[in-house]
Order: sequence, then structure tokens, then C-alpha cells
Amino acid sequence: MSIVDFKRFNGFAKRRLDDRILTDLLHGDIFNESDMHSAAYYYIRDYFRKKGRGNIYVRCEPQLGGMKPDIVVYEGVNPVYAFEFKMFKKPDCINENAIEADLMKLASVVEQFPSFRWGFFQMIYDCDLPYSYSDARLRRAGFERVSVTTINARRKEGTNRRRVGYDRWREGFDRLGVGHQKHA
Repeated sequence: MSIVDFKRFNGFAKRRLDDRILTDLLHGDIFNESDMHSAAYYYIRDYFRKKGRGNIYVRCEPQLGGMKPDIVVYEGVNPVYAFEFKMFKKPDCINENAIEADLMKLASVVEQFPSFRWGFFQMIYDCDLPYSYSDARLRRAGFERVSVTTINARRKEGTNRRRVGYDRWREGFDRLGVGHQKHA
């Protein structure tokens, strides 16, 4: 019998994890995809730590079926959740080919291992127009156990209203990003 409450974790992965990643982005803690991975890794581990799940292991980029998902959650030795992350830092720039490649990798690894419950793809982007990948579109593409959630840095998901303080955030994000690159 499984000790993981799958419904509860699915809700966390689809909603609360996105909220926490967005907060980190807006507070200047996420500047690239690696930062996004690190934040998600921390929040996923913290979720299970708070639930007292001693048999749950969270791993970054494990080798599974010839692929390396960004994060995998294991129940004992069985992989049960996989995560892929994508971040498009430039305003009004989304690479559909990169999204499709990550979705195909995620779906493939989830299908190869019967113990997988779900795969999650999460993306940060900055556009005036909302980007979504509907459940129907996922099913038509053959991605049955994959969920896509997006975080628009400029506009609130659902209402499409411009985020308060967006211009100030964007200016600081760009300034700090350039400053960090000078020391790389």
C-alpha cells in the first residue's frame, strides 16, 4: 500500500509549487532554469518532509530509461513523479520546439515505468499573450499522464491582468542578470 497521497501531491505540484516558484522569481531568487530546478527541488523535498514521508526520495537529473528528467520523486526504489522545467527569460520569446522536446521526454519516461503516476512540466515565460497547453491538446499529442502549468511573469494567469510592479521587477531582473553575467 502506498504512503503517498497522490491527489494531495498532484494539487501541490499543479498549484502551490507554481505559487512558490513565482514568489521566488519576483523576489529575485530565480534567474535561470537551474535556479528554477533548485527552488522546485527544495519545495518538493520540504513538502514530503512536512508530511513525514520517510520512504520518499527526491532526486535531480537521475538517469531513467536513457533520459534525465529534471527532478524525479521516488517511493522507495520506484519512480512515481517526474518534473521538467523550462524558463524563457527574454520578453515575448517562447521556443515551442524546446517545449515539445521536454514534453516528449517527460511523456516517454512516464510511459516506460509503470510505477509513474504523473509527469509535470512547468514553465516560466514573460509575454503579453498568455501561453497554455490544454489537457485536450496534451491528450491529442499522446501525453496522457502529463500536466502543463505555466507562470507568466508579466500577466496573472486566469485574469490576464498585468502584474503590479512588473516594470520595476523586469528592470531589476535584467540589471541583475547582466551584472551576474559579468562575473561568470
